[in-house]
Amino acid sequence: MNIDLLNDLYDNDIIYHYTNASTAIDFILYNNQLKFNESRKSNDPIESSNPQRSTVYSINQELSKEIMINANELDSFAYKLEKSFYQVCFCQNNMFEYYENKNSINSFKGNEELFGFTKPRMWDQYADKYTGVCIAFSKEKILSKNKSLKLIEKNIEYLPFNELSLQKLGNFQGDYLIQVGKDVYEKKINEIILKSFFLKHIDYSGENEYRIGTLYNKEKCAVEKIKDKFIFDSTIMLDISKCIKSIFISSYANNKQKKDLHKYSKKMNIPLIEIFWNHNSFEARDYKEYKL
Repeated sequence: MNIDLLNDLYDNDIIYHYTNASTAIDFILYNNQLKFNESRKSNDPIESSNPQRSTVYSINQELSKEIMINANELDSFAYKLEKSFYQVCFCQNNMFEYYENKNSINSFKGNEELFGFTKPRMWDQYADKYTGVCIAFSKEKILSKNKSLKLIEKNIEYLPFNELSLQKLGNFQGDYLIQVGKDVYEKKINEIILKSFFLKHIDYSGENEYRIGTLYNKEKCAVEKIKDKFIFDSTIMLDISKCIKSIFISSYANNKQKKDLHKYSKKMNIPLIEIFWNHNSFEARDYKEYKL
């Protein structure tokens, strides 16, 4: 694999998205878009489960009708905010100060774990059991192109269960509501929930995830056609045109998929790297040099 490419990729600006080959070919590269997914539809039950909350008060606390209405409105506010978050997930390089100077990497072998495209678990879970694709992007270019979406972006923080339970929004505290009022409490809830969108259990820490999100607004939606029906007010897309730095294809993908990806790489003038899996490691080769 070209050393200059390795050094270009080993940068805080580079983020990676794993997917299956057909999705990459037929949608992502064809449309120059990534689709936001509703956070509530995540496979992770900690992210997708609807919380069961109540408002708790101290004993003998007198409750006015206004306080009860405010408590219900806070519950509704939290539910709508959590439901409105849409996300696109990426992984990152493992950045170390020793290697951060440009052109400091002189060999791929021995440095494989530095890069976000070399994660076996990601190839298995997100790239169709090692048969798919990993695409490298410029984070800065993506954020610059999509300012109209009012993006919320951050690295994922990984926590054990006990810390997750403390950081995520629990029951509403009625005494605090009475003390500070609805508006102040609503701002606090907003802060807690927005932070919670970027929390995951520590078992996922190997993914080294960077997440781009946005809050649902029908004005952000694109029109999508599915089974001859136009879908409005549902799909939010992330513009990735001229943001792709490289494409990585598994050697397990079929030849038709490799040829299609080769056409895209030529059109975009970006490298296409084929990952060959071995019994003890893998090789990363320039597809244009080794293609049959």
